[in-house]
Amino acid sequence: MQAILYVGHGSRVQAGNEELLSFVNKAKREHSEVKIQECSFLELAEPTIEEGVQACVEQGATKIAVVPLLLLTAMHAKVDIPEEIDKMKEKYPHIAFSYGRPIGIESTVIDIIQDRLRAVGFHFKNERPNYEERKPISILLVGRGSSDPDQTSDLMKIARLLWEYTPVDEVDVCFLAATRPNVDEGLARVNRLPNSTVYVVPYLLFTGVLMKGLQKQLDEWSKQTNKEFVLCDYLGFDDQLISVLGQRVQEVLDEEVKVNCDTCYLRGRSNQVPGVKA
Repeated sequence: MQAILYVGHGSRVQAGNEELLSFVNKAKREHSEVKIQECSFLELAEPTIEEGVQACVEQGATKIAVVPLLLLTAMHAKVDIPEEIDKMKEKYPHIAFSYGRPIGIESTVIDIIQDRLRAVGFHFKNERPNYEERKPISILLVGRGSSDPDQTSDLMKIARLLWEYTPVDEVDVCFLAATRPNVDEGLARVNRLPNSTVYVVPYLLFTGVLMKGLQKQLDEWSKQTNKEFVLCDYLGFDDQLISVLGQRVQEVLDEEVKVNCDTCYLRGRSNQVPGVKA
């Protein structure tokens, strides 16, 4: 019997975990024909992946499709979750496991970012702008960060796609941890531009203490400069992502998962990655 196990990152802030669980409950309807569907967390919350697998097995699962609920592909998706699956293969040798891919680079994500911009008062037409229509406005995407070049370069590509479809003249990125530029450096970079308005978009799935800290940081920048720094809401488990997640699930069920790791330095080194952070 087929089962689906969704795997989220997990947060110390319970509200973030509740957001994920609520999102998964909605997403389950995309594949209502699969009667066994469970949700688990990689870290910081329960149930764990092992507990999620056990719940599937106890309900009669013989095949488990593991689907990561992550925005981008990095260490968690490439190493941490696969290692947990390997442990489960040893514990349940009679169970067939398959593994999907994160949300990745999707036009739907660009739509969600644009919704976050409109929600704070930046209104624009829903079409690709001409260069002459671009406004002296900056957007700064704040990613979680990783030492994996694939993950950081994916966010760079998303920034370019956002620029292509949003009438601003600058979209830049910075990261919370593990790589550069960090948030302070990202704010300093956009501050050097002549644009008087900067929209800051946290490229994150769940809430946390970050939002309060960022707001305080941006308030200080607004006081110390002649610019307005506007904090947008994080992406969150937006309902628009349900169809994307449904596609990721179907890929696993059809055994047609498309993963491009040709440029990944972790390839073939899952047991030799000291110092790498997701």
